[in-house]
Amino acid sequence: MKFKGILLDIDNTLYHYDTAHNYAKNKVIEYCSETLNFNEIDIKEAYENARRQVNIELAETAASHNRLLYFQKTLESLQVNPLKHSFDIYNIYWDNFLEEIQPYEGIYDFLEKYKGNICLVTDLTAHIQYRKIKQLQLDKYCNHIVTSEEAGREKPHPYMFMVGLKKLQLQPNDVCMIGDNFKKDIFGATNLGIKSIWLNESNNIEDFDKSMVLEAKTFKEILDLV
Repeated sequence: MKFKGILLDIDNTLYHYDTAHNYAKNKVIEYCSETLNFNEIDIKEAYENARRQVNIELAETAASHNRLLYFQKTLESLQVNPLKHSFDIYNIYWDNFLEEIQPYEGIYDFLEKYKGNICLVTDLTAHIQYRKIKQLQLDKYCNHIVTSEEAGREKPHPYMFMVGLKKLQLQPNDVCMIGDNFKKDIFGATNLGIKSIWLNESNNIEDFDKSMVLEAKTFKEILDLV
């Protein structure tokens, strides 16, 4: 192994987020259309407005990702009692999301290689990230996790990575950060002197120090880099 430990993102790094998200969101729209008698356009608009509002008001906190708040504010804007439906819609979303999660090819070979030496470093609330961990069976390979809910900050804040290092009991030059989001995962880690692998499936263009950052187009490619 080239590293003593790994700091590892979850969403869009170990599976394709948009596929699961779009599937789950469509199930929510279908439910609201059939149960609450709203047309799909109005539901989509209300949801996007609610999501933006929560993201602005709760920026840089784990709660800014909370789908229960998104759906509560969606229903409020549609003048529907959120106490009757928000929690049901929340469960419809996440149950369908988890059902649709498909791990990237190569992740389990990688996880086996670094088994017991991985700390998951992830934004979002702890509860749903633990559900994803169970669905993807990450608990068989990973012993540690840092969520932004636990840390009180979101990536790229250095504290997220510092907590991960502390849990692994390792120094920055002992580990590698792997993630898909250049600003949050790669920029945040390299600012602390942590070497990183950027999973760049979308072929985005960024300037970076190649002595600190390696780039991969698929997760399978990462196996050859670590």
